[in-house]
Amino acid sequence: MSAVKYCSDPFRYERRQTREVRVGNVGIGGTNPIRVQSMITCDTMDTEMSIEQTMELAVAGCEIVRITAPTVK
Repeated sequence: MSAVKYCSDPFRYERRQTREVRVGNVGIGGTNPIRVQSMITCDTMDTEMSIEQTMELAVAGCEIVRITAPTVK
């Protein structure tokens, strides 16, 4: 099995051909620009803090915010 080289030379890189997928109306991959995404770090059961962190990320330029959902026990 051969090793996959993601970037053989960091000074002469090329984007790999990928398929586009969509998260809502934001295209990822394909010919789309590189997207800024992040994940909130607070307890997601704290709705106010979750909203606050999401808004802070949006103001900072984040296009996609990932949020985890707690499992039901």
